[in-house]
Amino acid sequence: MTFFSPFLTCKRQSGVKYTDNQRVIIYVKDVNDESPYFINRPLPMQAVVQLNALPNTPIFTLQARDPDTDHSIHYFIVRDRTGGRFEVDERSGVVRTRGSDPFQLDMEYVLYVKAEDQNGRLDDRRFQSTPEERLSIVGGKRPPQFYMPKYEAEIPENRKKDSDIISVKAKSFADREIRYTLKAQSQQGAGTFNIAPSTGIVKLAKELDFEDLRHPHTYQLTVTATEDSGGFSTSVELTIKVTDVNDNSPKFELPDYQAHNVDEDLPLETSILKVKATDADSGSNAAIEYFVSDDHFSIDSNGVIRNNKQLDADNNNAYYEFVVTARDKGDPPQTGSATVRIYTKNKNDEEPKFSQQVYTPNVDENAGSDTLVTTVVASDKDGDNVRFGFVGGGTKSGQFVIEDYTGVIRLHGGSIDLDRDKYELNVTAVDDGSCCEGGATTIHTSTAVVVVFITDVNDNKPVFKDCPTYSPKVLEGAPNGTPVIKVQAIDEDKGVNGQVKYSIVQQPNQKGAKFSVNQETGEVITNKVFDREGDDGKFVSVTVKATDHGEPALEGVCSFTVEIEDVNDNPPLFDRQKYVENVKQDTSVGTNILRVSASDEDADNNGAIIYTLTAPGNPSDLEYFEIQPESGWIILKKPLDGCVLREKYRLQVQASDKGEDPLIAVVDVELDVVDRNNKPPIWDHGTYGPIIISENVTVGTVVTSVKASSGIEGNPTVFYRLIRGSTAQTNKYDTFYLQQRQDGGFTWADIKVNHPLDYETNKEYNLTIRVENNGAQQLASEATIYIILEDVNDEIPLFTEREQETVAEGEPVGTRVSQVNAIDKDGTAPNNLVKYYVVNSEGKDYFEVNEFTGEIFTKYVFDREKQGAYALAIEARDSAPSARPNSNGQPNT
Repeated sequence: MTFFSPFLTCKRQSGVKYTDNQRVIIYVKDVNDESPYFINRPLPMQAVVQLNALPNTPIFTLQARDPDTDHSIHYFIVRDRTGGRFEVDERSGVVRTRGSDPFQLDMEYVLYVKAEDQNGRLDDRRFQSTPEERLSIVGGKRPPQFYMPKYEAEIPENRKKDSDIISVKAKSFADREIRYTLKAQSQQGAGTFNIAPSTGIVKLAKELDFEDLRHPHTYQLTVTATEDSGGFSTSVELTIKVTDVNDNSPKFELPDYQAHNVDEDLPLETSILKVKATDADSGSNAAIEYFVSDDHFSIDSNGVIRNNKQLDADNNNAYYEFVVTARDKGDPPQTGSATVRIYTKNKNDEEPKFSQQVYTPNVDENAGSDTLVTTVVASDKDGDNVRFGFVGGGTKSGQFVIEDYTGVIRLHGGSIDLDRDKYELNVTAVDDGSCCEGGATTIHTSTAVVVVFITDVNDNKPVFKDCPTYSPKVLEGAPNGTPVIKVQAIDEDKGVNGQVKYSIVQQPNQKGAKFSVNQETGEVITNKVFDREGDDGKFVSVTVKATDHGEPALEGVCSFTVEIEDVNDNPPLFDRQKYVENVKQDTSVGTNILRVSASDEDADNNGAIIYTLTAPGNPSDLEYFEIQPESGWIILKKPLDGCVLREKYRLQVQASDKGEDPLIAVVDVELDVVDRNNKPPIWDHGTYGPIIISENVTVGTVVTSVKASSGIEGNPTVFYRLIRGSTAQTNKYDTFYLQQRQDGGFTWADIKVNHPLDYETNKEYNLTIRVENNGAQQLASEATIYIILEDVNDEIPLFTEREQETVAEGEPVGTRVSQVNAIDKDGTAPNNLVKYYVVNSEGKDYFEVNEFTGEIFTKYVFDREKQGAYALAIEARDSAPSARPNSNGQPNT
């Protein structure tokens, strides 16, 4: 029968496929196709019957099993050799006595029995059944019966001493305890095994060794089971076979085999020598196969080594050394090894070989006589001497000569006129056959080509002649790839030495290049979209490098500043989200009521702000108030205590910049009219500051403490609140926080640092603090706190990266090589004033640097053939003691 679990139907949407997995349980129905079988043990079946046993006395129980689930087992006596003295219960299988006659002592009564599965019908007359089994019943007593007619065991030779080998067991028909003894059938096996008397467990009494001829490979033992108190005994044979373990490695007859004077031109598959290994184990554990570690040779099953490849006396120091391994076929296999050395005899069969077939040296166009051009190298594997020359014979070709023993090619000693771009020379190498006996009878020659290229001398570096005039501009927000400027460097050399390619030099601490340059044309374009008010700032430095194609290449650099022009992309931002102020009803006309303030990060007119006042809810409110367009002060222009007295005025101020397409911001202003008798809190000062603090003060430092009186006699309680503005300068990010305290009968407000300060990010802060009294009608007053940060020396000068510089050999002392530049981001001098010094390095004695400009000059006349490169370390150091931890008053470097 098959069952399905519940499933979920999913709706198919266009282009979407759904699948669902289901668990299916399948039950397999049993078919009665297995025959029953007896499970009685030991076999053959044996039993005893008491001589005076009464009828129906049970003396044995037949037991059968059938794997089928619907079996129905029945037991039957097939043949009765007892004269009807016994019967079997068809369902239970219990064999009982019949009749009242006594049974005879030692008489054997034999029954043949079987079991049938009467649900497993074979045909109309037959059922599935067991084979007939013989049941022997003896009157009175009979000896114990072992559960097996004989016992056999097989153990490896490395079986541990005292380990269990086999367990034998016998059945007592008198229900007595049985004692077991063990005896070897030959003297050779005595004492090797013992048996536990009560359990019948046979153990190994001493260690075995299959290879020891004193130890048999098969032990014939007799186990005897004896009933306690003088009962019967019986014996059974126990055979224990010892198997070989692969515990011996193959061993070669010699540790080192050698063959001498083997011709290097020996035909393939020629027998060279024979090795032999033996293994003390037996059978497959002693069967040996051979292997060699060098694929020049092979070895067969008899240990004969032959050459698999052509031998070469000119390699491997004229001999071959390799390892031959003998491996048996045990599991796991064991191995042994020996060393083989085959010494070869040399013959003159190799021609000289040049180190390269084509040599391409370069010679300067102004080279003089005897100038070294190149050295050709050839070697002969046979060990012959080699002599050099030009094709056609001789050691001179045009303006070039070659030394016959060294292969050195030079310009000749006369006047030199290298008026071509290249010269092609054909050189020869000839051996002399001195390697071996009879070698001179066969002489070998090889050739190579030397192409001498005449090169321009690269003694001019690229120069940006107009670099001082570069002052490009680019609009912020311009798309990536916007053209900025086209730079040009001139190299006065000829050919490739005068060809330049351009690249951008990465600026310090810059993530990715902000500009890219066409390496062929020098056109500089933007590599990002700039934001003048963001991290890019108003000016961006860029350094372009020009590199010629000379060898070594010479470089020139040009650094200039790109001005990021402002775009009106920032709207004004009010320093508060809403303004609320109290106005006494008897306030005089012309009084400044409240000042609103907005800022715009754009520059010039794009950042200049004009304020206008509206009253969207009640336009007539504008009869009472007006705003100064430039300052943002809201002024009372009509008395508030007229015939109609209002409690609240709701106004709206719009801030608009002066850009071509002005951007605006709007803020709500709520003016609460209070009774003329109510008094607002009174500040000690309307404005506090400027308060100057260092940028590295710790979090929690008190910047200033301010206080105001409540203005209510007898009720001094006041509450302070620091207004969160809309910009970083007006505490948008909670850079400062307020903490009230009581002191001397007054409530003070301590202004504290909440986050680390950074002069290079924000130089000043304009905080608004509000105080409210606790009168029947709470009135408030505001004050302004100006905080100015003082720059400390916490920035490290960082170099503009330079790859390498070049200077021509022979230039006089004082030659300008390059100029380094480091930037210190501190905001003020001397913190950001950088000076340059040469520190201990390879080039210290050869170069000097201008302390203020970073220009590097030579102190030495260089010779490139003596030394071709120098490492020079320059230190950039600012001009004030460092404010960084553990600086010990030293400048940042």
